[in-house]
Amino acid sequence: MSAGAVPAGVLAPSRLFEPTLPDEYAPLLSLLFELEGLMAGGGLPKAERRARAVPLYRELTELLTKIEEPTPDEAKLGSSEFRIWFTEAVLLWVRFGQIGSTLSVDTVGAETLRQFPVDLPPDPATVESVQRALSEAFALTAEELASAERKVEHLTSNLELKRALTQALAAELGEDVAPERRVALLQGFYGPVPFRPGDVDVVIASTALFFFVPRKGTLLDVPGYAERPKAEQDAIKAFLEKVDRANTAETRRFPSFGLYEPETMSPELIARLAQRTSAKPRVVQDTLATMFSLIQRSLHAQYLVHDLWGHTWQEALSEFEWEYALLPKLERPLGAADGPEFGGSGAPELASAFRAENGATVLDEARLLAFGEADLRGRIQVGTSVPLSEIFADFMEAKFSRSRPSLELPTSSLIPSTSLKADLSITDTRAQVRRYTKPYRKLAVDPEDQARLVEELAARGLPRPGLAEAVARAGRALWVAFEPAFDDSLAPEPAGGGAPGLRSSVFRRLLLQELLVMADLERSLGRVRPDPSATDAVYRDPVLSPDLLVVALTHFYERDRQKNFWQMDQIARNEFGPACAAVKARIR
Repeated sequence: MSAGAVPAGVLAPSRLFEPTLPDEYAPLLSLLFELEGLMAGGGLPKAERRARAVPLYRELTELLTKIEEPTPDEAKLGSSEFRIWFTEAVLLWVRFGQIGSTLSVDTVGAETLRQFPVDLPPDPATVESVQRALSEAFALTAEELASAERKVEHLTSNLELKRALTQALAAELGEDVAPERRVALLQGFYGPVPFRPGDVDVVIASTALFFFVPRKGTLLDVPGYAERPKAEQDAIKAFLEKVDRANTAETRRFPSFGLYEPETMSPELIARLAQRTSAKPRVVQDTLATMFSLIQRSLHAQYLVHDLWGHTWQEALSEFEWEYALLPKLERPLGAADGPEFGGSGAPELASAFRAENGATVLDEARLLAFGEADLRGRIQVGTSVPLSEIFADFMEAKFSRSRPSLELPTSSLIPSTSLKADLSITDTRAQVRRYTKPYRKLAVDPEDQARLVEELAARGLPRPGLAEAVARAGRALWVAFEPAFDDSLAPEPAGGGAPGLRSSVFRRLLLQELLVMADLERSLGRVRPDPSATDAVYRDPVLSPDLLVVALTHFYERDRQKNFWQMDQIARNEFGPACAAVKARIR
């Protein structure tokens, strides 16, 4: 594959459902397919699979340069759109250090959090210097800067409440952070679980609370546990089983995860926190829901950087939480009113594809396909935010591991924590493809699901004659029309049917775009210096800042997720450096 051999705009939102990819993409798909095979095991020891995965990933990132494309004119540095969103991104960056830089409580020994290198110190003088340089670099008027600040203030409006709540939670533990108080605090969130002093550790950072318990399976890994009363052990076992069932990535309370039962939270605790923060109890409880998690004590190094510095800013400075809240709805059976929720206001409802004609129900296939395209694009957008969120969290892990080599983080990936995890992205992306296509699969082949929709449409007044046939036809028609949305294989197979090129799918296109973003993130990691003493000055050369890059890409993405996802690599590769250079030249 030679540079320039691939036509422009192959990975573009307008071509999402096209059935083919150029033949030149075959080497990339082959490498992805090989990486997927290593993930499956094939009888090889994990050490050997990791040894093979690393050079394979390196080859993937090098090969991606062959499909890089220029930035569209409307997204370039000189555009008015760029000027607006980049200004806002820098104003978000100056708040990044507020997310987790203060550890007010740490009984687990969270060395990784204490040593996480923040690129821009959150002190007022530094922030003022960067803001002044930004204003000069982009010739911002006082009103333009104030307008951007107002927008950013709104976006980060819960940041100060979270910081106040963590201070109030630390006060609950007292200066000595006594073991019995740790247990009491955990019980304030999870109910009367019979833990004893010594069973619970706590970490409280600027915007997050983590509980840790020492466990092996459903048993506590503490001396003398076998001698505890059976009723006590049974209650702990039941609690830990409930925790395990709730520990999924699909969480309504992003960036936190795992078990949360509002009814078990202590009203007395909520009332005390409300009094200390001058916030309403309902607001306190809703905010706390996004702030706490329970983790196995032995895994604290693996989780803390990823969750605090990887995910917390995605909610505090961005809006990934809205996509995560929609995830459970992706698998819900297709209903008559579906369409606008995922497709956006103005998208047709599924019911609009059926109409009464001469006493019978007929299918309007053009209307059906308009519904399907809008609805699927919206579902794909929601599903795409999950692997993208994980890519950004892995990027912050990799930054930490490169800047603090002696504290390199453990990982379940075949690729070291010093790099992005392409293998985990395959898994994450496929999981979301299967989730967003599940309702369509059922409607296409499941008579019971078709009968359910028939009844729903009949209740809206559609005639029963022809209705069942129209619904069955609709399920098949959606499947045929959007076939590339449903395929989740990776092998680079010919398109078939006499068509040139490779068989395409939404899954393949999403993965290829994610890899392009990873390749640019890897280039940024190449500028990270393993020198703790050097990090304080990173802000003086913003292009060296991984924090700014990831905040900027996220903010760009969220301005128009469906379009900008496909341009993130171009922004990182072509526009980010010159924009940073303009700010750097004016930092004093």
